[in-house]
Amino acid sequence: MKKTIISAASLTALSAVAAANISASEITVDSGDTLWSLSSEAGKTVEEVKSLNNLTSDLIFPGDVLKIDGEVKNAPAPTEETKEVATDATTYTIEAGDTLFSIANQFNVTVSDLQEWNNLSTDLIFVGKTISVAGDQGQAEAAPAVEETTEVEEVQEAPAVGEVEEVEEVEEVQEVEAAPAVEEVEETEEVDQPNAAPAAEPQVSGGNAASIAQSLAAGKSYVYGGNSATAVDCSAFTQQFMKAFNGKDIPRTTYGQQAAGTQVSSPQPGDLVFFNNYSHVGVYIGNGQMVDALNPSEGVGQRAVSYVHGHVDGYYRF
Repeated sequence: MKKTIISAASLTALSAVAAANISASEITVDSGDTLWSLSSEAGKTVEEVKSLNNLTSDLIFPGDVLKIDGEVKNAPAPTEETKEVATDATTYTIEAGDTLFSIANQFNVTVSDLQEWNNLSTDLIFVGKTISVAGDQGQAEAAPAVEETTEVEEVQEAPAVGEVEEVEEVEEVQEVEAAPAVEEVEETEEVDQPNAAPAAEPQVSGGNAASIAQSLAAGKSYVYGGNSATAVDCSAFTQQFMKAFNGKDIPRTTYGQQAAGTQVSSPQPGDLVFFNNYSHVGVYIGNGQMVDALNPSEGVGQRAVSYVHGHVDGYYRF
């Protein structure tokens, strides 16, 4: 991949400014690049590159011009001291540039811990929100949230007569629709029983992995944090695939899916393939190919496993 690097030091017109705050080299983002891969090539950490470019997430797009070298102004030094002192805290207020992964590292916990303690189903977090970073202790400090829930319940205790009738109608509809769900379960059990021949290690099951993955990808677009019939991110797509492929419910995030799967040395169609420290995941369909939700510009579809820039962490079976 070609990368365009412009040295700000060569611009003599900016020499006076460079003496106070060294200008940074720049790089143009190509298809397949990730913030992690560009940071590694430049000898920087992801957080350093994000700080240089005032990024609040890891999302980048082809054609973006990023600073990859330079010095941060002297102001950030007090922030580092503040974060070191705050590692003993039980809660943390999210700041610009934070990710769930960086917060977990700062407080010596896992991403899964933070998701469990704060009832998070995705990696999406918001600046200004206070989250628990110490389990039960952090949750205990979040007690005011319970008061808000209590107020809502008190309002709902005295519904109008019309509302009661609407609730009863909904319950009747749900009872009628419940019958097909039982039939689906019975059909699944009948199909699973002939395949009950046990094996010592996880086996690939279900239908044709390639056709199922390609069918699910059709008509979908990439949206970070999306999980619907038309918009997904990488881990939402693999979660939907595994449900359709073998009826299994797997965690929502890449980190949760890696923890729930069994790593295999000989991948088969239907296994999941993880990249770049488990920050991306796709569905392996055989012959070095996969179907994944890569990014907004590349979209959701089939591509070679080698197309993703960076490294493969491994293949996992469910």
